[in-house]
Amino acid sequence: MPIVFRPAAERGRLVDPGLSGTAAFSHGSAFDRDWLGFHALRVLNRVELAPGVRLPAARRANMEVLTLVLAGTYAVTSQAGDSGPVVAGQWHRLGAGAGVDVVEANVDARGTLRLLQLWVQPTHSNAAPAQAVATPAVGESRVAAPAEALLPWGAAATVRRESIVPGAMFAVPATRGSACWVEVIGGELAYRGQFLRGGDGLGVADDAGFALVSSFGADLLVVELPA
Repeated sequence: MPIVFRPAAERGRLVDPGLSGTAAFSHGSAFDRDWLGFHALRVLNRVELAPGVRLPAARRANMEVLTLVLAGTYAVTSQAGDSGPVVAGQWHRLGAGAGVDVVEANVDARGTLRLLQLWVQPTHSNAAPAQAVATPAVGESRVAAPAEALLPWGAAATVRRESIVPGAMFAVPATRGSACWVEVIGGELAYRGQFLRGGDGLGVADDAGFALVSSFGADLLVVELPA
């Protein structure tokens, strides 16, 4: 499978009262029949909530939802429990299971909340809902995995956050019989003359692996997926 690039400028736009953002794949008002997901990765959004905004309840079912708070203070309420405040640098995991009604809020009345959120299909349907909040230790990169991670979850995928220093390379893992999505949270990477900057991403499947070069450093989200 050839490498697929998903630049920030070509992503769908999310626009609702108090909310704005971009969607790598079809989600809500940002429908794109050519981008319905990437293997088990179904949603990858960057979202901003205006100060004090509380979104209406939204139904989630049979999906693992992982949220990184980039800036601001986040709160989540559902039948799985209440989580908040969740602050910048922390992760929130929601295993929606058989179904929950989720209310997300920016609890800061003055500042904008910025989130990076991904949804991955679980390995089993109709599990019991669950949620958790976690703060990575210094140098900890393995965020979510079926076991032995900051946040064990009910998906076969593994999520890592990688920091690439200036002048270094990032080795995209081999994907023989699997797939991988690399999302640039910030910084810059290059591959064969093509640059990826904050908000850009690429997916690859059934490949022997390759390297991305970073001249100025980069902050990456890496999602390794089953085929």
